[in-house]
Amino acid sequence: MESKLSRIQHGPFRSFLYRDYRLVWIGATSSSIANWMLKTAIAWLVLELTHSAILITFVFAVFAIPSVFFGPFAGVWSDKYSRKKLLVFVWIVSCVCSVILGLLVMSDFQDVWLFFVLTALIGSSMPIVFVCSQTYIYDIVGPSNALNGISLWSLGLRLVGAAGAIIGGFIIEAAGIYLAVFIAAIAYGVACVAIIAVKHVDSHSTSEDSSVFENLKSGLNVIRGSGFLIGVVVLAILAEAFGYGISAIFPILADADVFAVGAFGLGIMNGAFGVGGVLGSIILAALRNLERLGALLVMVLMICGLLLLGLSLSSYFYMAVLIIGGLGLVMAGYDTLAILIMQRSAPEGMRGRLTGVLVLTFGIGPAGHMVLGFMTQALGPSWAAGISSIIVISVTLLVFITVKKLRSFQS
Repeated sequence: MESKLSRIQHGPFRSFLYRDYRLVWIGATSSSIANWMLKTAIAWLVLELTHSAILITFVFAVFAIPSVFFGPFAGVWSDKYSRKKLLVFVWIVSCVCSVILGLLVMSDFQDVWLFFVLTALIGSSMPIVFVCSQTYIYDIVGPSNALNGISLWSLGLRLVGAAGAIIGGFIIEAAGIYLAVFIAAIAYGVACVAIIAVKHVDSHSTSEDSSVFENLKSGLNVIRGSGFLIGVVVLAILAEAFGYGISAIFPILADADVFAVGAFGLGIMNGAFGVGGVLGSIILAALRNLERLGALLVMVLMICGLLLLGLSLSSYFYMAVLIIGGLGLVMAGYDTLAILIMQRSAPEGMRGRLTGVLVLTFGIGPAGHMVLGFMTQALGPSWAAGISSIIVISVTLLVFITVKKLRSFQS
């Protein structure tokens, strides 16, 4: 019995021994399946209504743009206020917005701009969920299990995300877009219930007397004074804009003019990205520790650039699906490495703020989504992926050469 317990305590799923970790994990994964289903549903709806590559990529952009405004503040709020209350609030808002979206789709509403507004409101929850989840995990499992806890969190998001994308595509084909949106609303409700049950008491080192803007300024000053952290943020922008951003052209690849695989094929592509992420997260969760985090982050971005080049050259759907799966795998590595670097570089009591600055890139990234949309409209999806590849490889090499500490940063 002792031997079995010891294996669990040192095994790849050891963070699940913590009750509150399990609840945070359930909340985050429920929210993730809702996000994936909504992205698939709204992107397909806009494709049906407009057949515009630019407006389809705009769906992904408005889902993430609020992170520009809320990302840094989310970090401050996470350090200053109750994470539980913040998470419950944003998931209630997301649930209500999803119900409204479903009702609008059922009524055959045609104004895409209202869909964009509601999608942006739901997207506003993402930075708060991300920062609160990460700081919760680090506090609950401790620094020694942080790699495992973050990897399992990433695994959960990708596992249900893959299912959400594939099931979402099937539901859209079989029953209609509105049902996928209503199921997303239910998933947000499940997340609320899970987080309400968390017993962990937040430990806030931020003074209640200091203003939100003062705390935000202190976090930004830490980033500004470190060329190393600036380099990490630049790589994060690349990853968000082009590594994750490439999913914005998946609806174009699924359309009749390219692979002609329909909504179900779109779900397969999104699902492949999720499955690749699952494999990457499983690999990371099984590791005890990682050395040379900075060099590993650079390697992940270089592989991402090469896979984008492969996608631009692919003329077969299932070859593209395999490449997309590879992209999901390396982006899982990016997620874990970037979060670990920020958490371990943060002064005591500032993990939320530094993670919030990382979340800021979620909103800057959509600039890449829009660039991809314009390139796809003007040149086609193959050229858009190829040019993205050149940008990712070139900028990553530049950062690697110029930021010395990035090459030597240890775990």
